[in-house]
Amino acid sequence: HSRWQTQMAFSQTVYSFQVKEDVGKVEAQMDSPTPITYTVQEDDGENVFLLNPVSGEFLLSRSLDFEAQRFYILTVEVQQGHSQVSSVRVYFNALDVNDNPPVFSQNNFTASLLEDTRIRTCFLSLNVSDKDDGEVELTVASGDELGMFFIRSTGSLCLNKELDRESQSSYNLTVTAKDCARPASLQLTSTARVVVEVEDINDNAPFFVSAQHAGITEDSALHSVVMTLHAEDEDAGSNAKILYYLLNSSGGTFSIDNTTGEVFLEEILDREKADTLTITVTATDMGSPQIATTMNFTVHVEDVNDNDPVFSHSNYSLFIKEDAQRGTSLFHFEAQDQDIGSNGQVRYSLTPAGPFVVDAVRGVLSLRDQLDRERDSNYSLILTAADQGDVPRSATVTISITVLDVNDFTPQFSPELLIIHVKENEKDPSQLTNQVSALDEDLGINSQLIYFMQKGNSDGLFSVTPNGVFKILHSLDKEREPFYTVIITAVDSLTGTLTIHITVDDVNDNHPEFSEEVYNTIVSEDSPIGTVFAMISAFDADEG
Repeated sequence: HSRWQTQMAFSQTVYSFQVKEDVGKVEAQMDSPTPITYTVQEDDGENVFLLNPVSGEFLLSRSLDFEAQRFYILTVEVQQGHSQVSSVRVYFNALDVNDNPPVFSQNNFTASLLEDTRIRTCFLSLNVSDKDDGEVELTVASGDELGMFFIRSTGSLCLNKELDRESQSSYNLTVTAKDCARPASLQLTSTARVVVEVEDINDNAPFFVSAQHAGITEDSALHSVVMTLHAEDEDAGSNAKILYYLLNSSGGTFSIDNTTGEVFLEEILDREKADTLTITVTATDMGSPQIATTMNFTVHVEDVNDNDPVFSHSNYSLFIKEDAQRGTSLFHFEAQDQDIGSNGQVRYSLTPAGPFVVDAVRGVLSLRDQLDRERDSNYSLILTAADQGDVPRSATVTISITVLDVNDFTPQFSPELLIIHVKENEKDPSQLTNQVSALDEDLGINSQLIYFMQKGNSDGLFSVTPNGVFKILHSLDKEREPFYTVIITAVDSLTGTLTIHITVDDVNDNHPEFSEEVYNTIVSEDSPIGTVFAMISAFDADEG
């Protein structure tokens, strides 16, 4: 509420009042010594101002609006008494009050910028109006924490820092328009939303995100998918669309789908020939100009059990002495399997095992039981090598084992007692020969025997040749020695003995002999017939 009091001097024909537009009531009082009546004759304010006819006070019928009408002109007629009439021109000037906020031409603005736009480029005009007098200040209130933009005094939104669409593709700004009323507490503001879209340029190369290694079994079918390569590009649109190309395909082993990145198998694989393959792939975007990235990928060929174990020979011949000790290692067999893992792990088995055993893992053949060549001199074994695949594959070889003789048997005479009868006084006893023979179950030199006289030939009457011919060298005389015992030994590195009993058979080659050449005796004449009166004895060296 404000009051203006004015002493109206009738000498003035024009009166002027300054009225703020936000004043609710205006009073203008004009004093006079006599009663005066006030009336409004002309009014261009459409009864905005009401005049009290008695007091001369002007009242506002409604609020003023500086922005709608700034000046009001009224003609007031003043009548004093019954006759005196005069008129006064009254001017009301509406004073501006900061009652209108700045107004943007639109609530939402949009703009697009290429990400390589140069700094300080202005790209959007923010149209703001304020019905009040005074300047309007524009600022970016939010959405620009990195200070990417600024607003010129002309209202143009400009770029303050370099853009990178891949870091941020759009900015949602809140722009504030603030008038410059004083004090600051009277300032009014308004906001608008500005969306700045950053348009892509092809400034990024594709990069692969798929694994650089893949595995495929060596029995995979042709045209099966080996791996799917995937590359990404931080650009957008066609700048991010990627095509794939093989720079080499390991001799035509692989092909690639240019759009999906699927790698296909075009040739049969064999892990045993090549267990790793390298393919070089280029990922190219479709921007202008195009940008490409090249990378090597490794394909590991995984094993399947497609190979049998293989021995270095189809059969083996071994020789072992019969006195070899139990546990003796005879031979190390090794079968090679070109597969790997359990498919290439070989285990060994033996049939029939007999006195032998094979280490299932190492393939070492050993002696389990004592050998006896005289019982079994040869063995034929089947050695099997089997891998450990889910469906095992195997190979077999024949092992021929020959047991070598050692001199473990003594020569044996049969019978061990030989009785020979020889007539005494043979004219040519050397013709009386006997072949003695011992049996040695060993072989070779171990069974080659030499015979010699061990005992009973102190007089040198007998001989034996190395090959066992027994001879009587001299005539024997039964009456002198009726019986001889000779021991013959058969020798290799061991010995056996034969006992020969030689009996000299009697020949009537001796005359009887009286014990006395002359016998003297006495006999009584009266001895009866048959009386023994003397013992006459004769001795004959012969028998019978």
